[in-house]
Amino acid sequence: MLTALRQSAAAAPWSAAAPSAAAAPRRSAAFATLRKLNGSGPGKLVLLRHGESTWNAGKLFTGWVDVDLSPRGRREMEHAAHLMLERGCRVDTVYTSVLKRAVSSTMILMSELRQTYRPVVKDWRLNERHYGALQGLSKARLGGELGPETANRIRASFDERPPELPEHHTLSPYRERKYAEVPRAQLPLAESLRDCLDRVRPLWREKIEPDLKSGHDVLVVAHGNSLRGLVKEIDGISDDAIERVSIPNAIPLVYAFDRDGEKLRARRADDGEEDKIISGEFLEERGLLRAALAREEKRKDGEDEDDDEASASSGETPQLTPLEQSLATLESRRKLYGGLDAKAPAAEPSAEALKSRQRRRVRRTIRKPSADGAQPPPLLVIIRHGKTTHNKLKLFTGWEDAPLAPEGRVEAASAGELMAAHGVKLDVVYTSWLSRAIETAWLALAPMDMVWLPIVKTWRLNERMYGALTGLSKKMIQQEYGDAQFKRWRRGYAERPPAVSPFSPHYPGNDARYVDYAHDLPTSFFQTIVRSLAHKTWEVHPALPRTESLKDCMERTVPYYVNTIAPALDARKNVLIASSENAIRGLLMHLCAIPEDRVPEIEIPTGVPMLFDFEEGRVRLLDDGKATPPRERYNFGTGGDLLFTPRGGTDATDPHIYMDDEWFAADDESAACDLELRADLDAVERVEKAYGVRGHIAARPERGHDS
Repeated sequence: MLTALRQSAAAAPWSAAAPSAAAAPRRSAAFATLRKLNGSGPGKLVLLRHGESTWNAGKLFTGWVDVDLSPRGRREMEHAAHLMLERGCRVDTVYTSVLKRAVSSTMILMSELRQTYRPVVKDWRLNERHYGALQGLSKARLGGELGPETANRIRASFDERPPELPEHHTLSPYRERKYAEVPRAQLPLAESLRDCLDRVRPLWREKIEPDLKSGHDVLVVAHGNSLRGLVKEIDGISDDAIERVSIPNAIPLVYAFDRDGEKLRARRADDGEEDKIISGEFLEERGLLRAALAREEKRKDGEDEDDDEASASSGETPQLTPLEQSLATLESRRKLYGGLDAKAPAAEPSAEALKSRQRRRVRRTIRKPSADGAQPPPLLVIIRHGKTTHNKLKLFTGWEDAPLAPEGRVEAASAGELMAAHGVKLDVVYTSWLSRAIETAWLALAPMDMVWLPIVKTWRLNERMYGALTGLSKKMIQQEYGDAQFKRWRRGYAERPPAVSPFSPHYPGNDARYVDYAHDLPTSFFQTIVRSLAHKTWEVHPALPRTESLKDCMERTVPYYVNTIAPALDARKNVLIASSENAIRGLLMHLCAIPEDRVPEIEIPTGVPMLFDFEEGRVRLLDDGKATPPRERYNFGTGGDLLFTPRGGTDATDPHIYMDDEWFAADDESAACDLELRADLDAVERVEKAYGVRGHIAARPERGHDS
């Protein structure tokens, strides 16, 4: 099978180059042709409010309280992605807030769009309006005591600001690590709508608008009031009129632009509504989706048997591509819209949204002590992605974008829970362009309550490119070419597998993510000429690898570590690297000084967080309390001891970090807890004084480990 390709195994690999100066994405031929037909110009903008949160469902004032999506909110975001796929929306850059409900919405959306590799900028200025001392209180109860007109004025008035939240309050942004680098004077304790819009405006002018002018298609996933600020800026809406504008959850609002000198002018959508003040286009009527989801939930519970056609459509269907599956789901859901009232009844307050959020009296943090009392070294955590469908089938994966298997998702989430239990605090995440590594990072950060962290994605942390072996059965290759050749191709340091054909779907040059966005590669003169002739348009093609040895893989991963990740560690930032086995093997070979001839003996298990001890020059493992410790339970290969042997030593020692050993520091938080309790009572008194009503302390969701 591979005999004809064996001769190409010695083909020259790609070579590293300085990043390209080009700012705009390099477009694939198909997209460039469509863009040319439509005329070149500014990019499109999609504004999207997050899906329903647990506090939306409970009708509580949320503001900056960091609650997550409800199950219905997650389904809403999947639907929003299907609407964008149907319309052909592309995404070059994403902006979102640092609040969990917006970040989770972004994750779900980009996964459904199959564009998880795109950069996501998380900016606190896109946060929801801060509702001050009202946060955590019931909107329904406030409306009942004040009357609907007064309650609506408090929520929608342009200039009215609620009572400030005391700075030591349970919900104060001053105690949130995510705002540690924001000057305290800029952090609000209460905001009017004007205040919220004023902080959003600079982000539009400094980043989003320049991106659109450069031809980038931009997605902003944020909150009702911060999105109103963007809409006001784009459409020039007056202060009075903006009070009447609302942005529904999970319905994409699409803007197209024309140039007006140096400015952008929003193009009015041709949707038959002449009197509307927003020039963008909502991709769906508000209210219908939520009513349809409610009907779906009833059907699952056996309460709705009216729609026989929709029920029949849930039977066996032919195999579809991912895009076809998304569009089929969209069409199936639209069948439920018939006869629905867009003003479906709201959900009852959710008890799940009312968990305690109070500070712990004692906080434990993993922090290795230094012998001379100096500042402890930063943490470097390395994790291989969770198990994929290809791993289960024992297929060569390489740059193939295989998804996580259900077991792999559990592995990733469990790794996050283990790190959270050990008090691991991270500052930045580095990962590849492969969805299995990106989703592993997402799933691990969630139980750590750190989804707000910046995630830096680079193709240089991709798995080794297996060439013509990609997608083939390892057992089949082993039987056809013998055990010795199989091991050299799979585990050898310098031997490359046969190169993949540039016309193969497995060649990364046929994947838009690398053609359009990999700017730090030299140009392939041969592929540029061939593809330009084939597509009858000039198409600069990057020099992407057709095959790689482990040595080739290291020549892109190790320089990236040295030039990009190491400086972050030098700046005392705690780093997580989520990547694939061979990229990690190369990094550990570099960090642990493992000889070339011993590298084939190293195995990296999926979903296991490994901490690198810089002082001892070895890998450490987090003890999970099970009877069999991780070192014995997971397969690190016959040369696994090389990872756990201290620098200069001859034998591996116990690599585990236990919950009661010297790595942990316990900080007494009792004084802060007492301040917090007094501040919570103070907030209630401020609400009573401002509105003349009987206040109450509403229970709040758990803060988790972000204290």
